[in-house]
Amino acid sequence: MILDYIKKFSIIIFILFTTSSSALSIDISQKNKVSVLEHSRIYIDKENLKLQEILEKNLFEPYKEPYLNIGASRKTIWIKIKLDNTSNTVQKKILILTSPLLEHIALYENNTSSSPRIKGVVNIPQDHSTLLPYFNIQLSAHSSQIYYLEIRSKYEPIDFAVTLWDEKAYLSQDQIEQFINILLIGMVAALMIYSFLVSFYTNDRSYRYYSFYLFFLVFQQLTYLGLTQIYFPSYFIAIDIAIPVLKVNILLITSALFAMHFLKTQNKPILQKIYKFFIGIAIFEIIILALPGMYNLDIVIITGTLFIVFNLIAGIHTYLNGYKQARLFIAGFLIVFASYILMILDALGFTSIMNEARNILMFGTAFEALILSLAFADRYTILQKEKVLVDARILKETKNRTSIIENEVSKKTKELNHALDTQEMLIKEIHHRVKNNLQIILSMLRLENDDMKDKETKEKMTNLEHRINAIAKTYSMLISTDDLEKIDMKVYIESLLLDISKSYDFRQHHIDTKTNIEAMIPLKQSVYIGLIINELVTNTYKHAFSHKQGEISVTFKKEREKENYILIVKDDGKGFVIDKNSRSLGSKLIKILVYDQLEGSMEISTNKHTKYTIRFSL
Repeated sequence: MILDYIKKFSIIIFILFTTSSSALSIDISQKNKVSVLEHSRIYIDKENLKLQEILEKNLFEPYKEPYLNIGASRKTIWIKIKLDNTSNTVQKKILILTSPLLEHIALYENNTSSSPRIKGVVNIPQDHSTLLPYFNIQLSAHSSQIYYLEIRSKYEPIDFAVTLWDEKAYLSQDQIEQFINILLIGMVAALMIYSFLVSFYTNDRSYRYYSFYLFFLVFQQLTYLGLTQIYFPSYFIAIDIAIPVLKVNILLITSALFAMHFLKTQNKPILQKIYKFFIGIAIFEIIILALPGMYNLDIVIITGTLFIVFNLIAGIHTYLNGYKQARLFIAGFLIVFASYILMILDALGFTSIMNEARNILMFGTAFEALILSLAFADRYTILQKEKVLVDARILKETKNRTSIIENEVSKKTKELNHALDTQEMLIKEIHHRVKNNLQIILSMLRLENDDMKDKETKEKMTNLEHRINAIAKTYSMLISTDDLEKIDMKVYIESLLLDISKSYDFRQHHIDTKTNIEAMIPLKQSVYIGLIINELVTNTYKHAFSHKQGEISVTFKKEREKENYILIVKDDGKGFVIDKNSRSLGSKLIKILVYDQLEGSMEISTNKHTKYTIRFSL
């Protein structure tokens, strides 16, 4: 019995041993793609040991998973791989590492550590042309070889699988993946440009921020997908791989700014404050976590996780509170939300699903950008519906108020017409009384003048009569016309000239008066013009004509080229020598009226005949 148990136990041990041994060895002659990690041994080094030390201490342990994911960590991963060639021919394969973000990868043959083959983001060879790094493997017929992989990353998460495959088959698949990735990048870039142009056309800042967000997302995804490592120079790649904290936080900031403007959170103080809080945290992380010794990508990833969860909740909350356009935000962001969650879980080391779908975020972003590009049509539809409702409400209100407004307008119109009639009547009454008072004063002066014996005093009284008459004429005209604002200067001046000619009784002599008048001016200025003409024409009658014959011309009109009025009074008399020191009342009165009252200018010509040219503006 004891011997039987010993035999059975020996058989079990043998089976386990052989199974374990076979599990830790890979036949390179297989034609199919082989997952290497689950047939290998690994050691996660925290002490920076050399390969020889690890082997001496026998630290390698079997690993049974197809993927290895320890998140953002500065630990070194050592992998021991045993390859066998059981065929009769030389076998050539490649070892592919399924992450383009691994910074340092070294492949050792057996335990020779003097000259490993080195690849990775910080050691990209000049002929690198694939999304993923790989090493060529060659085994002679019926031979075995042990390889050691050393993997470490300072800035990026460590998440990868190792695959053994045929080089030609892999290169063919890589070309397809590159084409798909470039196509997705191109689609998102086109939508980025579209959003940027739309933002200027509509002056909508939400689309401007969204274009910035897409720009930085494309920048980040070029590295994440492995395209930066192929198409950009090494110095740029070295800088790019060292700034994941900056890139992730800029994505958060631009996404928050876009959401704030698209969801119009300025009307929702709590949401607005939370978005500003996340922006502040992102800026803080950019400054602090960029310092030496403070780098911690896990904190950044956790902040990003909280933000994208809040971002989705904010969109749903805004929609439920009546902002219908938020439905596009939710629809577009849902796929991006799922993509971000998978990427975050992957970066934190909880899953390795992104090894199979690295470009899922670009698919989601392209879908989101397409959805959001429809926002204008959606906004137009919403506005049209709202417009119909508002128009109906306005029409109803208009009908209800029309009768009230019409009654009020009719009532007010009657009141205003009555007030206007009363005002016009009062103004005419005032003008009539002023005219009567002036006529009374004029009559009193004439009575006094008739009794005057002194010739000089009598002449002065006559001049005063003419001046008062010039003023009274304007009020007579206002009473007889409908326009209470302006005087027809043609009628006024011609009537004034007729009165002057009658008063001097020169009809038996040959003195003609000609006029060219085309103007209507306010009462105030018409009085000044009447007084000026009275003084000038009176002086002409008195002094210009030795033989009591000649011609007087009066022109008054508005100059076409300028906004000025021009008054010209001239005669063909004998002229006179200008006395600048003249103290006569008429001369003083003319100067006061021209310069002080009309604020105009005056030119006098007296060489052969006399001509006064007066210009002023209202």
